Amino acid sequence: MLSFASFGQKETYINPGLLSASATLSPAIMLNRKEVNYYISGFFEGKITKHFSIRGDGYYLLGNAPTKFLKNKISAFIGFQYGYPFGNLELYTGLAPGFTYMQSNVNTANKEFNPSVQLNAGVRYYVWKYFHFTANFLYTHAQMHNLDRVNGMADELVFSVGLGFNFQALKKYRNPESN
Repeated sequence: MLSFASFGQKETYINPGLLSASATLSPAIMLNRKEVNYYISGFFEGKITKHFSIRGDGYYLLGNAPTKFLKNKISAFIGFQYGYPFGNLELYTGLAPGFTYMQSNVNTANKEFNPSVQLNAGVRYYVWKYFHFTANFLYTHAQMHNLDRVNGMADELVFSVGLGFNFQALKKYRNPESN
């Protein structure tokens, strides 16, 4: 009975003003080629309401073999997330436009800076007021345009799992038991 009482009074961390960030190694499967790329990825997110947040994501392609399509790729996105909180567990989805810098091994002299977009979905579990576990799945659409007789599509499915850090920026939500 005592364990049920303490579970029912557990502090919830998903509130407006919650700032979250994470960085991880993320594998990505290219949809137009039979290749897997690896990125250092990270995000920074700020909750506007209990459900809506603004999120920025960045991706840096790690070294690739000369036989792969991409030689270099750096992407940055900023967009909105919608979260479905269940206590300290949150399912979320989002859309973010952005830009991608790409260079292909097909023609290394060609470097392009193009618009791109990402759709993502994931789950987070806030373990404590300073960190959470996160798993994210996203689709990115990017394309190179100036490759002679080569399909420049660089769409990918990216997976990331890791530890995230969070901080409540609004003082009124830092110690809810004092409200």
